[in-house]
Amino acid sequence: MPYVPNSDRDRDAMLRAVGVSSVEDLLAEIPEDLRFRGDLDVPGPLSELELERHMARLAALNRSLDDVLSFDGAGIYDQAIPAAVRHVCGMPQFSTAYTPYQAEASQGTLQAIYEYQTLIARLTGMDVANASMYDGATAAAEAVLMGFGVTRKRRVAVPRSVHPAVREVLATFVAASGAEVVDVPLAGGVTDVGALEDALEEGTVALVGHPNFFGLLEPVTGISQAVERKKAWLVASVDPLSLALLEPPGSYGAEVAVGEGQCLGSPAAYGGPLLGFMAARRRHIRRMPGRIIGATADTEGRRGYVMTLQTREQHIRREKATSNICTNQGLVALATTVYLSLLGKDGLRELASHVAARSHYAADALSRVDGVRLRFDGPFFREFVVELPVDAARVQSELRTAGIWPGVSLSRWFDDMPNSLLVAVSERHSREEIDTLASAIGAVTERRGAE
Repeated sequence: MPYVPNSDRDRDAMLRAVGVSSVEDLLAEIPEDLRFRGDLDVPGPLSELELERHMARLAALNRSLDDVLSFDGAGIYDQAIPAAVRHVCGMPQFSTAYTPYQAEASQGTLQAIYEYQTLIARLTGMDVANASMYDGATAAAEAVLMGFGVTRKRRVAVPRSVHPAVREVLATFVAASGAEVVDVPLAGGVTDVGALEDALEEGTVALVGHPNFFGLLEPVTGISQAVERKKAWLVASVDPLSLALLEPPGSYGAEVAVGEGQCLGSPAAYGGPLLGFMAARRRHIRRMPGRIIGATADTEGRRGYVMTLQTREQHIRREKATSNICTNQGLVALATTVYLSLLGKDGLRELASHVAARSHYAADALSRVDGVRLRFDGPFFREFVVELPVDAARVQSELRTAGIWPGVSLSRWFDDMPNSLLVAVSERHSREEIDTLASAIGAVTERRGAE
């Protein structure tokens, strides 16, 4: 990115425009004891060539997923991305678009979002889908707020098996509203259906992950029946790839389906960009945040696309707004649209089957390592939890120095799981690489155990 500095004349003009004579005047209200008056400990100015070399050395300190063998997951997954996805997303008519306020000049972008909504609705088995959710965690929190608006109750039941990041974001969203968040205990790593039903009241929102944070398949039939008996409101947070094999949320009574779409054509970059998706029953369409693109016809009968519903504060009265979501995640949604279109229904099912088979191969391989066992017995998809004979965080740290990311230590979120490691597998992992992981974990645990 080129650096274009402002000239002294530019700076003086800007200062005059805001009514001050110097940059110091802009800082006048900052207390003196909070202002740094010394010299910054930074090197002197560099030439362009020196700066390029310096930045290259800093960049070389980073390691990409192509440089290491990674089995990390926990919501962000390293999956193969077809070259066509990046090619289409790099086309200027898509990559330069922000928000399609002028429909007549934004038909390409509007059509892409419309196709994305259609694909998400079909994948989740729901009636309608929206666009522009930031990520899976905020999509889940927004869905809970939708439930509060429908039921007029401010109570949500959340099992411990829901992703910790989702639970943290939800707690932040509802902190100022006085809503009650009820923790639901687990039974064998999945939701205790009896405890969930006890926590439910008429109008309570139930937020359930399926597969859950541990990769386990939840007893969604029992959960759905409990929710129905208590006249509660079900939000399903799902792994979109799993829906190629599992029953979609629309089939087991969910009012809203949400999730993280990164695994559908976007890289596992640190911090994003991510893509939250949301789909719901048609009766909730006016309560959905973000925007919804619709198809119509002009006066000559030609098909066209428009922003049908926009429920943020810029477009309607503040008290009527359902959300303040504004940034358009259209480029990431486009990547998802291209990815799903390339794979198609059969291709997505084949990929999901392959990922499931490889994850079960990995679970078997790790279970054969002395002292290592599966933490939970239930069926799982994509990832699973192993119990090590030693501290998982120490194993994780030691293997990373050797270029192996063995998974995620669960002690970060669960005090009662100091030796538990969450391992994720994708189609990028060969059997040889999985065997390498098992051998490496075996060597470290044996050495640690002998200390």
